[in-house]
Amino acid sequence: MILSGKNQHLFRQQQGAALMVMLVILVMGTLAFWASSLNSTALNNSRNQISAAALAQAKDALIAYAVTYAETHSGQAAGYLPCPDRNGISGNNGEGSSETCGNQNISTVGRLPWKTLGISPLRDGHGECLWYAVAGSYKNNPASYNMMNWDNNGQHQILAASGIPLTGATSDSYAVAAIFAPGDTLISQSQSRLPDGSAPICGGNHIASNYLDRDTSIGANNAVPANLPNAIGQFFTAGATSNINDQIIFITRQDIWNAIKKRNDFGSFISNALTSTATSACMAALPSPVTINFNNTPPTETTVVGSVANLKTGRVPKACLTSALNNWQDHLLYARCVSGNCLTVNGNACHGVLIFSGERNASQSRIGNTDKNNWGNYLENTPAANLTAFTTGTTTFSGASAYTSANPSTDILACIP
Repeated sequence: MILSGKNQHLFRQQQGAALMVMLVILVMGTLAFWASSLNSTALNNSRNQISAAALAQAKDALIAYAVTYAETHSGQAAGYLPCPDRNGISGNNGEGSSETCGNQNISTVGRLPWKTLGISPLRDGHGECLWYAVAGSYKNNPASYNMMNWDNNGQHQILAASGIPLTGATSDSYAVAAIFAPGDTLISQSQSRLPDGSAPICGGNHIASNYLDRDTSIGANNAVPANLPNAIGQFFTAGATSNINDQIIFITRQDIWNAIKKRNDFGSFISNALTSTATSACMAALPSPVTINFNNTPPTETTVVGSVANLKTGRVPKACLTSALNNWQDHLLYARCVSGNCLTVNGNACHGVLIFSGERNASQSRIGNTDKNNWGNYLENTPAANLTAFTTGTTTFSGASAYTSANPSTDILACIP
């Protein structure tokens, strides 16, 4: 059919109007899509920020717990972390409370024990309460066989989404604790977070696999830490695969011990405990030094029989330590004369010398038994030649007589009269 000129003009107008309507619909749809996308991104960012803030607050609370542990637990050392809440209201102190967790030196996972930490329940951006894994070497109940001091290593390796370790490649850099924001429910967990009555405040239940993710394709299972004594376990952060959305923040031994070293009383604690031990009746009897086998659980002592020139050298027997220094036995080196008062310590005539070997420096390693029985990993020849004196039997020692946080690796000497 051939349209007249007037009709053709009308038809073209109608076509133009239709195209305009389609264009408007397209633009509106595009705007709606971008608005939805922006809203979704903003929502995700907001949730991530809420999770990050909760994780940071939990980390601060756990470090504070470790720093003050000696004050809140009579006769114990600073540095210990609480066990997680593994059973909620069925535990001795109810939901949010730390309980006994497994065997010695074995890492454990559960909900963050917010009540024990003295804080309110912390939730991530999806409203889930936080979860927490503590290394067996730092948990308080049952406490580790290891000596609790700044050389005590963690057992958690935290992996970034790319698979790169965030905690370093050696055991002295591993985390002592990991805190999890479990995030949104994954498909595999869609029916698994139903309340079972154990968590009336946080909601849900205490089954870790219902909250913490796994992916067998990369060997990831955040719900199950290494379950052997002193074993190293791995945790994977969000984005490692589509099956992992756990956000993780972790605590290193440096986080804890840097905070402890900042305490006003830490220097006096070390200096006073060293002096008390050096002047004790036990040390006045000049016992033979000992060597320690750190491979045994717990570590065992062997009396030193031989001598180096005019000295017997080794470590202080645990029987002679004040309780405050029980956890620092590996740091306490001891030399005594084979006979008489052959030693000079900072210009004083002495029967023996007690040395607190400070924090390790960058060239020293104290990871395994071999490292820990290498005196060069504890003593230095700068500024004083104490390493040479200790290993060759030289009878003159000199150095600091008090600990200072400004120089935590400095060897501290005390005369045994």
